[in-house]
Amino acid sequence: MTDPDIDVSAWRERLADLGAAEVTDAVVVQCGHAWLQPEFTAFRNEVDQALMTAQLRRGDRLAITRIVLHNLPLTPDAAHRPAAVDQAFEEWHHRLSATRVLLCSANASAPRIHRLILRGDQHSAAVPDMVELLKNGDWTDPHQAGLALRTIDTDGATTPLTGYDMDLDGPFGDADPSIYM
Repeated sequence: MTDPDIDVSAWRERLADLGAAEVTDAVVVQCGHAWLQPEFTAFRNEVDQALMTAQLRRGDRLAITRIVLHNLPLTPDAAHRPAAVDQAFEEWHHRLSATRVLLCSANASAPRIHRLILRGDQHSAAVPDMVELLKNGDWTDPHQAGLALRTIDTDGATTPLTGYDMDLDGPFGDADPSIYM
């Protein structure tokens, strides 16, 4: 792993703190292009697992807010982007949707996942990758956490990731979602 913006050991320390009773909220931003590179697949999966485990163990006592990319940048070199990046992007969104559906089904408080929309002229996200925790009422980095939360609150900047993207009907299911209500 060679991306200088992702300090793996710092991420692991913060993720380990999610189990602490004094941590009530977490803001996680994963919008850097490195998250979709093959050499980061294992660490991306490790982060997802840590967040899901913390959410299952802590339930309503821990609110997790995540920001991931809604779309990959539309740059001139996008045509030369490795297919593996697009595949990783699709697989990750599918897995995050499935996780959200499963956590809702398990009566756990599902993380709020927001997808950051990159405009046509944007090559990267304006908010840096981070894990910020609210411990005893104080953010580990108030500036960073504030930036991420303001981004979510900005109209048109993000769209929620929901389980509606999941095909849960199976081969014999009714395509009308109201049958599950």
